[in-house]
Amino acid sequence: MIGWNIKVRKRLVLLFYLTILLFICLAYRLVSIQAFQSEKYKTIADNQHKGIIEIPALRGSILDRKYEPLANSIALPSIAADPSKIKDPNDAAAKLAPILKKDKKQLALLLGAPTTFTWIERKASDDAALQVERLKIEGIFFLRESNGKRFYPKGNLAVHLLGCTGIDDQGLDGIEAYMDDYLRGKPGSMETEMDRDGMAIPGGATNVVPAVPGCSIVLTIDESIQYIAESFIEKSVKEHGAKSGSLIVMDAKTGEVLAMANRPDFKREDFNTIDPKKVRNHCVCDAYEPGSTFKVITAAAALDSGKVKMEDQIACGNNIEVGGWSIGNANDGFGGNATETITDIITFSFNTGTAAMGLRIGCRTFHNYLRKFGFGEQTGIELPGETEGILLPLKEMTEINLATMSFGQGVAITPIQIVSAVQAIANKGVQMKPHIVKEIIDSKDNVVKAYKPQVKGRPITAETSAKMLKIMQNVVEKGTAKKAKVPGYLCGGKTGTANVVENGVYVSGKYVASFVGVVPVEDPKLIILVKVEHPADIPWGGVVAAPVFKDVAQETLWRLGIPPSFPNEVVKAEQEKQQH
Repeated sequence: MIGWNIKVRKRLVLLFYLTILLFICLAYRLVSIQAFQSEKYKTIADNQHKGIIEIPALRGSILDRKYEPLANSIALPSIAADPSKIKDPNDAAAKLAPILKKDKKQLALLLGAPTTFTWIERKASDDAALQVERLKIEGIFFLRESNGKRFYPKGNLAVHLLGCTGIDDQGLDGIEAYMDDYLRGKPGSMETEMDRDGMAIPGGATNVVPAVPGCSIVLTIDESIQYIAESFIEKSVKEHGAKSGSLIVMDAKTGEVLAMANRPDFKREDFNTIDPKKVRNHCVCDAYEPGSTFKVITAAAALDSGKVKMEDQIACGNNIEVGGWSIGNANDGFGGNATETITDIITFSFNTGTAAMGLRIGCRTFHNYLRKFGFGEQTGIELPGETEGILLPLKEMTEINLATMSFGQGVAITPIQIVSAVQAIANKGVQMKPHIVKEIIDSKDNVVKAYKPQVKGRPITAETSAKMLKIMQNVVEKGTAKKAKVPGYLCGGKTGTANVVENGVYVSGKYVASFVGVVPVEDPKLIILVKVEHPADIPWGGVVAAPVFKDVAQETLWRLGIPPSFPNEVVKAEQEKQQH
C-alpha cells in the first residue's frame, strides 16, 4: 500500500509540473499574441469583417492642340443607398422602381436591409440618375464610375498615333500606351464593416475613397491637318496601287508634329487578331533606305564642312568607279555633264556627283555630320516602339560605303528622322527635338507638365541653311520636283526613289517613292514628308510623292492662315482649276 501511495504522489507531482509548464506556455502565447503580434491579428480580423469595393478611375482624354477630343472615356453614375437613413423603404421603393425599371418588393428589401450601404443601380444612365436625384430621398447617394469603354469621337482618325486600350482599360499601343501612367488615374474604394455572413453591420463605419480621374494628354496634332494628311496619303496609295504610305507634317520652327498619318489603317477592335505589321506606326517604328532624299544631308555636310563650295565643279559623269564598283545615275530623264555644281547635282539628283561629294567629305567628317543630324539614334518623340535606324559604325566604313550612303543607300532611317534633319536645315541650322505631346492636364484643368520646344543641336550653320534652302527651291522650280510646287508659295525639297531591301538584297521592281519639302522657303513654316511604299505603276518620287506634298501643303497653309507670297498665282491657279 505504501508503494502504491508513493507512485500516486510522483504522478501528482509530475502532473503538477506539467500543468505549470502548460500554463507558462499558454501565458507566453497569450503575451506574444496580445503584446507582440497584436497588429498582425488586428489586420487579419479587420480584413475578415471589412468589405472593400474598388471604384474604377475615369481614364483621361486625349486632345488635339486646340483641345478637340480624340479619345474619351465615359463616366456613368452609380446609385447607392444607406438603408439606416431611409425612413420608409416601401415608399422609397415605390418611387424608384418605375425610374430604374426594378421590382418594387426587391427594392424595398434592399432599402430596408440592416446595413449602412447597398448598391441600387450600378452604372445607370444619366437620365435615370437625374430623375432619382430630383426625388431627394434621404439616404440615396451617387458615385461616378468609368464604364470601362474607350470612345474615339473622330472614328479611325490617327489610329496608329493614338493606339487603343484593352479589356481592362489599359493602353496597348500609341499614345494610349506611352502615356498610360498619366491616363489611367487612381482607382477609388468603398470600405464597409461586415458580419461573419458578409452582410454590412448596421451602424458600422463606411469609408468611401473617391477615384482620381486620369490626366488628359494634349497633343501637338491639329485634327484638321491630320484629316488632310490621311485623306491625301490614302488617295495616293489607292491611285498607285501601293503597299502602304506615310506622311508627316512638322512645324519648322518648333519641331511640333502637326500630323502623322499611315495607310492602310486598321480597326481597333481587331488589334489582337490582325498582323502586327498593320498596327505599327511606320513613321517611327520602321527604318528604310531613303534614296535621293538623303542627298540634301550630304550636300549640307559638304557645304558646312567647307569641302565643297557653291561654285565648285564636281565630277558628274554617267559613271564613277569607287573601290572596284561602278556607280551610275538613275534613269530619271535628266542627263549630266562631265562636271556640275552642287546646285545642279541636287536639282537633277545625280548619284555620281553626290558620290563624288561624299568622297570629298571623307568618312570621318561625313559620319560626324550624320550623327549631328541625329541618324543612328532615336529622336525621343513621345511614341512607343521608335527605332534608331541603321548607321554603319565609322570603323567599318569604306570608300564604297561612303559613296553609296551619300545618295541614300546602305543607310536606314525612319521618316521622323529625315523630317527632323530637314527641319534643322530649314530652321537656320537649329534642330528642335521632335515632339507630339504639348501638355498634360489634370481633371481640374491644371497643367501637370508642359512640353516646351527644345533645342536638340545645331548640325549646320545658318549660312549653310540659307544655301541649302536655295538649292532645295531649285529642285522644285527646275528639277525633279516640279509637281511639288504650290501656287503662290516658294517651295523647296528633294525627291527620292529608293530600291527596297529584303533579306539583305535589293528587290527588282520594288521601290519607295518619297519627297521631303519645306514651305515657304523664305520663312519656313512646314516640313512635310511623303513616303509611298511599293507603288505598282510609277516608281519616281517626283511623280508619286511630290503631288501629295503640294496638296497637303496647300490645304495646310490655308488652314493655318499663312498668306501666299504671290497672291496672283493663287488666283490664276483657282481660275484654271474651275475651267477644268
